[in-house]
Amino acid sequence: MGYLFVCLCFVVGYNINEVMFNWTRGNESVIGLDTLKLAQYTVGNHYTSVTEAIYETGLYPQLVLHFDLKRSILSFILETYVPSCLLVVLSWVSFWISQSSVPARICIGMTTVLTMTTLMMGTRNSLPNSNCFIKAIDVYLGICFSFIFGALIEYAVVHFCTLTYTESSLSGSEPRLEAPPEKARHWCFTVLAVLRKVLHPAVNCCHIENPHYIDNYSRVIFPLSFVMVNLLYWTYYLYF
Repeated sequence: MGYLFVCLCFVVGYNINEVMFNWTRGNESVIGLDTLKLAQYTVGNHYTSVTEAIYETGLYPQLVLHFDLKRSILSFILETYVPSCLLVVLSWVSFWISQSSVPARICIGMTTVLTMTTLMMGTRNSLPNSNCFIKAIDVYLGICFSFIFGALIEYAVVHFCTLTYTESSLSGSEPRLEAPPEKARHWCFTVLAVLRKVLHPAVNCCHIENPHYIDNYSRVIFPLSFVMVNLLYWTYYLYF
C-alpha cells in the first residue's frame, strides 16, 4: 500500500510580484531520497512542481515536492502476523496436556488470550488513523483471537464432560433425567414433563462417550481450520 505525500515551501512575506521560486534542476534538485531508509516504509517515485498559493492578501509562489511512501509488508509480517500465528499454535499445546492438569491448561489459555489482546491493542495504536475503521490486519488479529479463545472454551467443554463422565462411571450408569410424576396436580408439572420428554433425545445425542475424544478431534480440527482461514484471508486481500 502506498501513500502520496506533499512537501510545500513558500514565503508568506513576498507575493509573486516581489519574488519567484523555481527548481534549478527540476526533479534532480532533490537528492538523498533514493538512499533514505525507513523502518516501515520505502520511498518510491518523487517529482517537483511550482504552484501559487492563494490567500486574501494575494498570490504567493511555492515549491512543491511530491513523493510516494510504500508500506513495507515485511515489517508487519515479522512484528504482527508471525507472533499472532505463534500464539495460536501455542494455544494448541493444551490439547496434548492431560485433562487432569487444570492449572497448566488454564494458564496456557489465559496467557495466550491476554498476550493476544496486548498485541491487538499495540498494533491498533501503532497504525495511523484512516477513514477505514476495520483494516485487514484487524481482521487477521480478530481471527487469531477467535482461535485462541476457542481453544480456551474447548477445555471448559472437556472439563465439564470429564466431570459428567466420572460421575456416571462412579454411579455405575449414565446420568438419567428424573422421571416426571405420574399424577401431576399442577400445570407446572405437566409443562416440565413435556419439556423433559422433548429434551431427553437431544441430551442423548449430545452425550459424549469418552471426553478424551474431544481433544483428539481438536488436534486435527483447529489446525486445519486455521490453515483454511489463512488461505481465504490471503487470497482475498492479495487478489481481490
